[in-house]
Amino acid sequence: RNVSVKDTEYLRTLFVAVPRSAVENFTADVYTLGSELVGYGGPDWSGNPAGLGSAENFGQGVDRHGKKGSPVVPGSLEKVTEDSESVLFAVTVLKGMYEAGYYEGDEFVPGTKTDLVGDFARILREKRYSVRESFVYDPSQQGKSALALEQLQVEVDNMRSGLTRWCKTHYGEAFVAWMHVKVIRVFVESVLRYGLPVDFTAVLYKVGSGKEAKLVGALDKAFGDDKGKEDDADDDEEYHDFVLIKFDP
Repeated sequence: RNVSVKDTEYLRTLFVAVPRSAVENFTADVYTLGSELVGYGGPDWSGNPAGLGSAENFGQGVDRHGKKGSPVVPGSLEKVTEDSESVLFAVTVLKGMYEAGYYEGDEFVPGTKTDLVGDFARILREKRYSVRESFVYDPSQQGKSALALEQLQVEVDNMRSGLTRWCKTHYGEAFVAWMHVKVIRVFVESVLRYGLPVDFTAVLYKVGSGKEAKLVGALDKAFGDDKGKEDDADDDEEYHDFVLIKFDP
């Protein structure tokens, strides 16, 4: 999808799922979210313009929080994908912020490091955006996934071949057993309709595709009630009826 994913010493790309109803607000405010997290302040040369760019003793002499801003890298927002409920965005942020240590008299006070990723993710969750923190970008994963997919395809082909051979071997036996069940059904339903003693004939018709209705019409015409009533007027033994059961292999 041509998405630029960063995971370096200083930058990390986060994936954020945003509800469709909040996409407009998210895209408009993303670069100002967490505007109190990062201190961008530096040496103040306003009182000494001549010293601009000269070495400065960082520490207590520099107010890092004199100027604050968001950890989001400008221009880093990218749309990844979307579905009917939400849109997935990728945004790159600063990983952390380090404030240098300093001396208080003869005692050194160690510097501190702030985890900006965790703080920024907390702010996103407060605004009902879902951060996919569990995702870790691995450039080599694409090649691994392609290899795994190829191996699975080989396994599927082998299993399909074995299953096809098994089906061909057992199809005949299954079909014969299925036909026996159909014949038993014909016998039972015929006995239930005509009664005992058994005095009927079972016939198997092979019908072309789409001609089932034509066959039923022909059987109705040949053995239906109208003809049966006409025959019955002359001789009860000439009355015909039929049981139709569909064989669908």
